[in-house]
Amino acid sequence: MQGSKWAVGFCAGASVLVLASAAIAADAADASGASAGVAVEGVVVTAPRQEEKARVRQLQAPNLINVQAAETIEKYPDFNAAEALGRIPGISLSSDTGEGRFVNIRGIDANLNGATFGGVVLLNTNAGGTSAGGGGRAVEFDTIPTGAIDGIVVTKTRLPEQEGEGLGGSVELTPRSASNISKPFVEGTIGWGYEPLHQHTGPFEGEIAAGVRFGFNNGHLVIEGDGQPQDAGSGWISNPTPFSFVISVSRKDDRRGIDDLEESYLDGVVPTNDSGADKQVNQYDFRRYDYHRRRFSEGGEFDFRPNDDHSYFFRGSDAGYVEAVHKNFLLLKHLGGGVNAPDPMTGIVGPSSVINPDATDPQGFDTTTTPTITLTDEQETHDNQVFTVGGKDRFGDILVDYRASYSRATFNVGYNFGAQFAGPVGTPITYDNVRNNEFPSFTFITDATHPTIFNPNDPNQYTLAGINNSSEFDTDEETAFAANVLFPVRFINDSDRLKFGGEVRLRDKKVDAIQYINISNPTTSLATVSGPANTYYGGHYTNGPFIDRYAIRKIYNADTGITPMDNGSFSARENIYSGYGQYTTDIGQFSFLTGVRVEATQAHYDATLSKSEDYTDVFPTAQVKYTIAPDLIVRGIYSSGISRPGFEQNKATSSVDVTTNPGTAVISRGNPSLKPITGNEFDLSLEYYMPHGGILQVALFDKEFDNYIAQRVQRGVKDAFDLSLLPPLHQNDTVVLSTNVNVGSAYARGVEFNYHQKFTWLVKPLDGLGLDGNITIVDSRFLEYDAATDGPVRTSSVGVNEYGLLPGTSHVTWNASVFYEAYGAEMRLAAEYVSPSLFGLGGDKTLDTIQGKRLTMDFTSSYEVNEHLKVYFNAKNLLNTPLRYYEGETDRPIQREFYDVTLEGGAKFKF
Repeated sequence: MQGSKWAVGFCAGASVLVLASAAIAADAADASGASAGVAVEGVVVTAPRQEEKARVRQLQAPNLINVQAAETIEKYPDFNAAEALGRIPGISLSSDTGEGRFVNIRGIDANLNGATFGGVVLLNTNAGGTSAGGGGRAVEFDTIPTGAIDGIVVTKTRLPEQEGEGLGGSVELTPRSASNISKPFVEGTIGWGYEPLHQHTGPFEGEIAAGVRFGFNNGHLVIEGDGQPQDAGSGWISNPTPFSFVISVSRKDDRRGIDDLEESYLDGVVPTNDSGADKQVNQYDFRRYDYHRRRFSEGGEFDFRPNDDHSYFFRGSDAGYVEAVHKNFLLLKHLGGGVNAPDPMTGIVGPSSVINPDATDPQGFDTTTTPTITLTDEQETHDNQVFTVGGKDRFGDILVDYRASYSRATFNVGYNFGAQFAGPVGTPITYDNVRNNEFPSFTFITDATHPTIFNPNDPNQYTLAGINNSSEFDTDEETAFAANVLFPVRFINDSDRLKFGGEVRLRDKKVDAIQYINISNPTTSLATVSGPANTYYGGHYTNGPFIDRYAIRKIYNADTGITPMDNGSFSARENIYSGYGQYTTDIGQFSFLTGVRVEATQAHYDATLSKSEDYTDVFPTAQVKYTIAPDLIVRGIYSSGISRPGFEQNKATSSVDVTTNPGTAVISRGNPSLKPITGNEFDLSLEYYMPHGGILQVALFDKEFDNYIAQRVQRGVKDAFDLSLLPPLHQNDTVVLSTNVNVGSAYARGVEFNYHQKFTWLVKPLDGLGLDGNITIVDSRFLEYDAATDGPVRTSSVGVNEYGLLPGTSHVTWNASVFYEAYGAEMRLAAEYVSPSLFGLGGDKTLDTIQGKRLTMDFTSSYEVNEHLKVYFNAKNLLNTPLRYYEGETDRPIQREFYDVTLEGGAKFKF
């Protein structure tokens, strides 16, 4: 019934769009700016650098895409490709450590979307660090600095010649290209800034790019665009300047500080009155982070075009970042009592205390805790490399193109030192998180065995409980070969084209994680390896003594009896063999495209168990574009696609976490029998293109999925396999089992609205004003909890199926900016909003992890001193919006990260 209602609504929406098109057709016919739609050969997979050309490319494309040029990207203070993507209609940004990292397209989890760099599949660096859904396929777009790309193309409806991956859509990052260079150029950026939260200088930004087209005439160098006459040659190399190259280098450093407060609740407590009993906490974390991220990219392309019918290229890119982090934690552990919660490192069992209402304050709690100071000292490197060689040849009416490519993503944890210093067991404390759950209050008190009030800032009250280290090196690499043939067929008229092609993708993924533990120095005092305590989080809390990471490294490295152990390694091979055919034609004001793609997948997964999976899928599409007027079009589209099971979802391994809640062990288990998700999509779009890159667009979409993969969490489950995984100290724990299953059908349906216009009709100097905005509203649904297998924790939903929004789906996403661009000056105040989304399942709706809503605001400005020099100033995160997660309801927060504003200024040059 739900689907029927939506179908009626979709058809009604189609009628509204057609009627609206008639109302503005006359204006569109007279509008200037973007040229009329022209038939193009093949799909557009690159983005031009200029904003107006990008809009024309979007108009002319045979399918539904959004194009963002490098010129547009520069108008925002975005550090990386993820943040630039967050400005595009239909995309919601998922952030981490103060930067955008993953992107969801039209409400679809980042793990289910596709990504390419110059047409080559872009791979995931860290399978274990992906976003909502945890599939291990989401590409970390924060590895690509904005200076490494010429533009972005987001494909909303894929064509047969494109990869089948991308249920929400796919992202193409266009690298700097040498093929269209018309004159020598050198351009770059130099900038510096300040990040005030922990009083850090930076960010630093440095970019440079250069390119030239050249040739040789009788031994003399010939440069295209230098004003000298150039005579065409004879023979196969008739182009006087057949060679061209472009190189680019980018470096962006930042030293972001982060203040974070986190808690884990005593799940299973049912509120009986207004005392806030369900706010009882097992542990509080006072976390202070110092990050130093050094983002880099080097890339280049060499192009050889001997004549108008033949061209060949080689392209290479290396982009990523090296990140060092120093984390200092003050932990209030075992607030809910520790009789069944031995510490995983020390084996210490806390006192058998029970939280009681505070004697003097019924909205507070009396309990005990084990105060603990911990350190994380880590360095990790994320790296994406893409190398491609290819060419294009025209033989009369036949166009052939081909490429061979190698893509490699690596995640390297060189070291990850951890140290834990435990305070007195059973320290009495009261806390109140009912009146103000954003800023709970804490008071250490005395009792019979603790006559002196505990001072969390006194390092002499802590003793070293243990030191550990871990390393990891993951590789994900793919070799691919592709070829396409395009030729006219004239079935209906001269515009008819057939295109055929095939591709082979050979992918290997390996995760190699090792952990080392050292607890041979239990007498070390925190006072000997720490500095003064930190007051942080806006002055609300202490972070405890600040641990000297270099001292901890020295203690660890002095121990010669360290034994390594495997920490969840696995490998996978995934080979994909595909072929397609597509047909295009124009009939009057209609443009048609139809075709089919076939992909055969051969996969093998190795870990504790081995599993092979072979399957073949067919992806048809039918797309029509109706040109009402030169700058007004309507599109109606049916397309299909696939998302293969995530590497983290189907790996044949299990892991155990005994640190989350007292007396509870969490076992995470892969499911090698998962089937891929397949989807069918229906789209309708009305697009009105205006002068100066303006656009007014309304689009409807309906995505229907089969075999949707979802997490399943079961509590109180035990079998022989579970027991064999538990450490001896936890053999009596209850067990929470987390795995993934195919849950049947799911959907995502919604509407997009996009508007951009510069008000050039206003009187000077106001003619530079303009507005830019987009909003996407998504309704999605999947079976979140199965009545037959999932038991309730804090609700009475026994034996009832429960549905919810798809993981990662934000119901509302919007961008809005007011800008001024005239007389050499540019200013833009931009806001971005993402509504709450499901981040992870907890076994019951009341225990789901929800990523809270975020409203951010940025300011950018620049002034063009002359044609060669521009100065700029940017202010990022003006609202200091926290990254906030909560459990079930907003009054049960579990994480709040603050970053403060980032200020940056500098200069851009171009010659």
